[in-house]
Amino acid sequence: TAAAAAAVVWRRSRQRDEDAAGSSVLSVLRSGARGASRRTAIGSITWAEVAEHDRLDDAWVVISGEVYNVTPFLEEHPGGKLLLLAFAGRDATEPFETVGHSALAMRELRGLHIGELNKVALWTHQGGGTLKGAAPLRRAELTGGRKAPDPDKVDPLWKVQSFGFLPARDPVGIEALFGTVFEPFAEFCELLPALGFTGKFRQKLDGDPQLQARMLRAGEPDALQRLTDDQIERAFCVVGYTMIAYWRGGTLAFSSGVVAADQGSQRQLEGGSCGIDDTKVVLPAFLSKPMLRLSEHLKRPPMIDYASTVLYNWARIDKNGPITMSNVRCVVRLTGLNDEEWFFKTHVIIESEAAHAISAVIAACAADNDDELLNQLMLLEEAMWRVVRACLPIMYERDETGTPKCSEHIFYQILRPLIKSGPLIFEGDTQNTSEDGGSDGAAAPAPRSLAGPSGAMSSLLPAIDAACGIQMTSEKLRDTLGKFELSMPAGHREFLAEMRGTMSIRKRILLSRPVGGEPSEQHEALVRSFNRVISRVLDFRWQHWSYVKNFVMKPGNISHAVGTGGTTFDFLQQHITDTEKARIRSSCDGFSRMHSEPPELPPIRLPPDSAYKRHRDAPQKEFWSVDGDHGLLARQPLVSPETAPFSRNLSPPMLEAFQAVWNLALRIPALCAARGPFYDAINAASGKLAAMQDDRAVAGLSEVAREHLMTTLTHIAAGCVATGHKKPPRCVEKPLQVVARSVGRPPHMDFAELVLNNWNVSEIACVDRDDSQEAEQAANGKEVGQRFRHQVVWRFLAMPDEEWYRATHIIMHEEAREIVAAIRVGHVAMRDQNDIAAVSSMVRIGAWCNKFCDYFDAYFESKDSRTESLMVRRLEPFISHGGLHDLTSEETACWVYCMGSSVLLPALHAFFGVQMCPVMETDNPDVESLGATMRRTLQEARVFMPGPHREFIELLEKPGVSVRQYCFRRFGAKSVSVEVLHDLEAGYNDSLNTLVRFLSRRVHLVSRFFPPLAGTFGALNSDIEAAMQHSRLQLLKMRQRVFRSMQQ
Repeated sequence: TAAAAAAVVWRRSRQRDEDAAGSSVLSVLRSGARGASRRTAIGSITWAEVAEHDRLDDAWVVISGEVYNVTPFLEEHPGGKLLLLAFAGRDATEPFETVGHSALAMRELRGLHIGELNKVALWTHQGGGTLKGAAPLRRAELTGGRKAPDPDKVDPLWKVQSFGFLPARDPVGIEALFGTVFEPFAEFCELLPALGFTGKFRQKLDGDPQLQARMLRAGEPDALQRLTDDQIERAFCVVGYTMIAYWRGGTLAFSSGVVAADQGSQRQLEGGSCGIDDTKVVLPAFLSKPMLRLSEHLKRPPMIDYASTVLYNWARIDKNGPITMSNVRCVVRLTGLNDEEWFFKTHVIIESEAAHAISAVIAACAADNDDELLNQLMLLEEAMWRVVRACLPIMYERDETGTPKCSEHIFYQILRPLIKSGPLIFEGDTQNTSEDGGSDGAAAPAPRSLAGPSGAMSSLLPAIDAACGIQMTSEKLRDTLGKFELSMPAGHREFLAEMRGTMSIRKRILLSRPVGGEPSEQHEALVRSFNRVISRVLDFRWQHWSYVKNFVMKPGNISHAVGTGGTTFDFLQQHITDTEKARIRSSCDGFSRMHSEPPELPPIRLPPDSAYKRHRDAPQKEFWSVDGDHGLLARQPLVSPETAPFSRNLSPPMLEAFQAVWNLALRIPALCAARGPFYDAINAASGKLAAMQDDRAVAGLSEVAREHLMTTLTHIAAGCVATGHKKPPRCVEKPLQVVARSVGRPPHMDFAELVLNNWNVSEIACVDRDDSQEAEQAANGKEVGQRFRHQVVWRFLAMPDEEWYRATHIIMHEEAREIVAAIRVGHVAMRDQNDIAAVSSMVRIGAWCNKFCDYFDAYFESKDSRTESLMVRRLEPFISHGGLHDLTSEETACWVYCMGSSVLLPALHAFFGVQMCPVMETDNPDVESLGATMRRTLQEARVFMPGPHREFIELLEKPGVSVRQYCFRRFGAKSVSVEVLHDLEAGYNDSLNTLVRFLSRRVHLVSRFFPPLAGTFGALNSDIEAAMQHSRLQLLKMRQRVFRSMQQ
């Protein structure tokens, strides 16, 4: 009440001052720097008006839908005028809320208010519409590719320009062949799925001599003379698909149905061709001659290739619309399956979006100064990032029922056998003959080894490899890719030859290295930008490798596969290795190194700091200290009572009670299965637990003993609930309540008891160790030669999947000491404005995330997930009941994703200044409900956190301590150079990317554990990922906007 009264008095005093002054500062502000009239109507300011005020002498910003004129306040802004100018004429809500402001600042802000944003403009902006003045964000979304070009353009069809490697004009349809010698091929195009798949197409052609004669005319010498390049390319596509339908139609398992046992052989029942001949060995002349004629003209092998199945096999539905999955269709198809359509259309989208990358490559190679080269490298990295983040995941999309739009099993079992490589004899082939000759003594055609369409026939990565100087160290790899290049359009091959004859970007950067060994900021910025491009190329290649695993190896249950192009996939791994080697070592190693192998980072050297030394060096007396040797785990392992250090201070009855509790917990797996007699076993041991019925005795135990008891009793209580009882017997319930109050957590099991305090170490066999490892062991007071392994103490099911889950998270939280150390050092660096150390701390966090991502990837690849979902169903009675409330499957899944009450994920998000599960608008009620469940889970988890963990996260969540807020503050400082801003932006965004990657592995884990929730969780993760990408920093673009504003 007093505060409200004071506010009223202040407002009245302020109004009197305004009236007396006549032309007070507030009046000037509300008038606008350009003489705009004072606005009193709600919702009268539009985005177009706001966007006009983006100059040094006229700056408006929008915060939460309110418009403020900040022009007179630019010089007074504590964060510097640069930060305000960066958002002049734009929405500054996110950075304003991120940095945090005092009550005085909020009062000053009210004085700058000039009106509210038009409600229509506000709604459109929040809905994601494109508005003048809205800040451009780096989002993982499609750009829609190029606009439909003029069909009458006379440029060469395959000229590489702003359209990338797609043709210079939209592909013509099959109707372009009507009235030409290829008309009979065009007539059958739409019948290929129905007739070709069953083998009836082969019967149709073999039994129609007139049709054969019409087709044969397309192989005559003058057949192509009056055709345009567009018609010839379409003819190659149509004839190639016709050839495949004739060659392999009807050969797939059950492609002609299943014949009853009394009508055919057992082989037919198992999936034979049901009376249709097997794969043809010789292609008849009415097909071979037209195909060979087209092949000779285009200088490409006589087989459908990447260009005929992808680059020239699409059409826009809306002729003036964008190139998106919903506005593109395949022109020619082999099957009636949506999976085939989705597979090839995904590659069309990739090539369309990659056009931005090719434009940047061309501009980078032609750049005449380092500033332009740096700019083009940034554009190239962003374009490749968009391809990886927005295009490649399209292949794995699912429909509203959760069904994959391109099933890997359908691709492997149906589509792949039709387009795979193989030998084929072309009747009348005079260019490829056998030495033996035919029966008449004339040269007989020899089989041609034909390579099916393959992603390796795309010119995208070879062009980037040439521009970036990525070398191929394997001769076998060079030969393989050289063969694939023969299937590229001639214009693409010429472009690659030109790129390879130009000095690579890598060599240019190396030659520009400063003389004398002293690094320059400009050169280091080039190196870091180049390495970020290499990271994106690696991301692309790893995603391509995941395609291979998911669409070939897994459905085929094979470890050594052959691609549709006819080669093994060994070259992919070799190419990844060669790409890694293309990185340029920086004098400030550690920047932008977010790749599969964590970088070897040098130790951070900072001036001595008492606060950090106190955390690092002081003996950790707190049981749950986050700065201890065991990371986020408990300070001491869980050991049997007779060997525990605290047992010396226990009375004999209390020691007997501890031993009884320990023995009960050991019996949980045996006595809880199938609602076994575990409850009765507890009652039978109640006499030994008498000492624990004394509240004072339990509360007076040491912290280690109480935590030991808390973990053990919660497991026993969970075992009682899992066997059908609402709560454990009184002999367990009473001491559990007392010990829970004493440790400051609810008397129920959560992550602290399940994982963090449920570990021990065991000695394992010695391996060869070097002197440095032995010296480290000796310094830690361990016997030289010993090795230790963490192990789980209490179990519910005693099955491998449960063991893996708990042990993995034990290791993860012990290794989290690296995260805590990086955060501590980062805070010291931010306090001292040590930008290099601040970035290095972010890079270290990124390296940690990548390390565990690689571990999860290896596990997911090698482990069958079917037993994991079974494990979760068996564990749910133990972990989903008896807490603050019984958990639903959705709540349990959210609990697994968040790792329960673990502080790890909240700490990472707080350090980066981003929300873990922000409120997002969605049309999917299931996703909205799951998001609300996730936020509730995070809120309730705080109650179950150990006290020091809660204090740690509360420290990180204080205003002004996140690295995001630090970056904004550094942006506002006049003394910070562009290179430093680049480092901060790159370090922050790269680390944020690795956090997103780490979260995706959590989602993958949840999807394996809870298959029915995989689709909903995937959709929620996409929303969270989009929100994270929205939080990426754009300091350099902000600085550019400031310069433009000041110049105006």
